[in-house]
Amino acid sequence: MTRAHWIELVSITALCGVLTALGSLYAGVWGWSWDALNHHVYLGLISEAPRWHLDVTAASVQGWQYPYLYWPVYRLTLLPVHGAIAGALWAALLCALIVPPVWLTSLRLLPRLDDTPKGAIQAGFERSAACAMALLSVVVLSSLGTTANDPLAAVPLLWAVALMTVPAPTNQRAAVAAALWGVSTAFKLSNALAIPLLLVWWWRGPGWPLPLRRGLGVCVGALVGYTAAYAPWGWQLWQQMGNPFYPFFQSVFGS
Repeated sequence: MTRAHWIELVSITALCGVLTALGSLYAGVWGWSWDALNHHVYLGLISEAPRWHLDVTAASVQGWQYPYLYWPVYRLTLLPVHGAIAGALWAALLCALIVPPVWLTSLRLLPRLDDTPKGAIQAGFERSAACAMALLSVVVLSSLGTTANDPLAAVPLLWAVALMTVPAPTNQRAAVAAALWGVSTAFKLSNALAIPLLLVWWWRGPGWPLPLRRGLGVCVGALVGYTAAYAPWGWQLWQQMGNPFYPFFQSVFGS
């Protein structure tokens, strides 16, 4: 990446953050849904200060969810500011995390066609449009102004996709991308559905039609990434409930 690329990335990220923050401020509130009142803030609380000795299913079955992504929401609720300002800060944070991997992916998938100033402007516009489209997706729009963590959970997956767009993928990059996918799956289990993306990338590049070393790297990387991200919470569940995935897989662990 050139210096111009870095300037463009920082500028687009800052602009998107400001616009989404202003939109949240214009709405005037930070949405408190039933989920927020029932378990979002509570999960953020126990991620910082576990309450195993005090609570028993305090937030029903949602209280066993992976809690650490809700820590920013919990901390924002404690700020001595209006809720709209807290919501604007949350929206700006999401943009700062989402835009860079999307921009990097568009840089590689939408290459500059010529070296003229016009070509540079056109390429920059295309990358800006790609970032805008990402932020205007239904998932992101429905999460802005709320305490939902779906976009935050997808950030490692976005970086995995950015790595997958490297022109000449290597076994090492495949393993790192798979590790990021594993982290994203630990954050939110439904992100496991993105594995077909990695399987498509698995077969790219020269070599055997079925590159076993790369496939092994994908499997090991995904397992390591998932384990590293999930271990702090899984270990607590194992100690307290006898099942690191409680309340799931009860027939397996017999907790």
